[in-house]
Amino acid sequence: MNRLHPRALAALALALLPLLHAAPAAAQAAAGLEERVVVHRLDNGWTFLILPRHGAPVVSFETYIGVGSADEPAGMSGIAHMFEHMAFKGSDRVGTRDWEGEKQALADVDELYAALQLARASGDEVAVRAARESFAEAQERAAAFVEPEEFSRLLEEAGGSATLNASTSADETRYVVSLPKNQVELWCWLEAERFTRPVLREFYRERDAVLEERRMRVDSSPFGVLLEELRLAALRAHPYRVPTIGFPSDIAAYDRERARQFFETHYGARSLTTAIVGDVDPEALIPMLDRYFSDVPAGPEASRAPTTEPPQRGERRIAVEFPANPLLGIAWHAPAVEHADAPAVDIAVRLLGYARSSRLEKRLVHGDAIANQVIVATAWPGGRDANLSLVVAVPNSGVSTEALEDAIYEEIERLAAEGPGPEELAGVKRVARADFLRSLRDDTAVASGLTENQAMTGDWRTFFRRAERLQSVRAADVQRVLRTYFTRDHRTVATLAPPAADADTTGGN
Repeated sequence: MNRLHPRALAALALALLPLLHAAPAAAQAAAGLEERVVVHRLDNGWTFLILPRHGAPVVSFETYIGVGSADEPAGMSGIAHMFEHMAFKGSDRVGTRDWEGEKQALADVDELYAALQLARASGDEVAVRAARESFAEAQERAAAFVEPEEFSRLLEEAGGSATLNASTSADETRYVVSLPKNQVELWCWLEAERFTRPVLREFYRERDAVLEERRMRVDSSPFGVLLEELRLAALRAHPYRVPTIGFPSDIAAYDRERARQFFETHYGARSLTTAIVGDVDPEALIPMLDRYFSDVPAGPEASRAPTTEPPQRGERRIAVEFPANPLLGIAWHAPAVEHADAPAVDIAVRLLGYARSSRLEKRLVHGDAIANQVIVATAWPGGRDANLSLVVAVPNSGVSTEALEDAIYEEIERLAAEGPGPEELAGVKRVARADFLRSLRDDTAVASGLTENQAMTGDWRTFFRRAERLQSVRAADVQRVLRTYFTRDHRTVATLAPPAADADTTGGN
């Protein structure tokens, strides 16, 4: 048996001392917040998680809908992201100058869009041009009734300009803002308008904006192209393969009626969870929530596609041609975030690449200097179901992606064979716990953690326990998950490089 020298043992004890002190601090901080959370669930199913924190006179709101790109019907990829945009367009009372006039104008837009689709199907170019002109004119008439960006402007002018935001992923859509405490009722009114009386105004113009967003974020971005191709190659059946922003042909085919049907299917009150964290009084707030949100339709029961990813039968490799410097992406199949192995996978990936002291950073960037950048991720592109762990690396000039790939595998194999040392493992856990403690000081982060865990696990309390799950991971657990999941048969490799002619031209300069 190997024994530590007494001096080494003393040094190890000193290294672990901050971690030992942090453990009760984290547990106490989490327990102190957890016991103050008030849960209020309306009869229609909308769940509110209220956490009073009487410091600054500010309140953070997050509404979480458990619908993302993994929930979209065939042919409508990206519609959850599209609705994220539309949710800021207002209602029949917010965002309009004359609702009756606008309603008729929107009906004309829908009618002329249908006529345009028929003309396109006919193949008659003259008819298509005429229909396109009529459709454009109808959009102009409808736009004259719009009060531009009124929904956002009301929240921004109330104090939310720096925090108003929304996001969509494979698993969820989120709407967030922080406001002064005296603006809570304004938030209630606008959030109820958004989910009770939405108007999908400026729909086709926003659709064009989303297509342009896709061109910028994916089609014109080497990282965007690499990650989309890697995702499609690694996942053959599971809906996580669908890009969150959608495929171009699907986006171009959206219409207002199908978007409305998607909203009615997925945005009922029973699918909504809202966290309200900050300077609030639950006794005064709850009657207000009842008054504004009780009439929101419950909607159908949420359901997810039963498709599971079939076992991978060997390594997959793709070469992506793109006019940019080379990139390397490697993805391994990994378990869902609630799986018993997920904490060990998380720790393993942190050991590999989360910080300057991580193994891939130390070797590839600072040691061998063969990489300019290394990026790692877990639970990509979603965590509710089995997913992917990811390493993306940017080789330095003159370094081949093959050499970079070999070095990555060597570090993974070394960690699997030897396991992390006690100080190394303790350091990663210490950073994870510090990150968690920092998040507890941020009302927005707490609101996000509460809603996500309520929606993902059915119990918001798991937010306060996630950091502790990581603390229980042993070195042997890290070795086991690396040997189980980070194998050749579980991995997909994507390399991006310019076409041969471009590469030759670049090399000659």
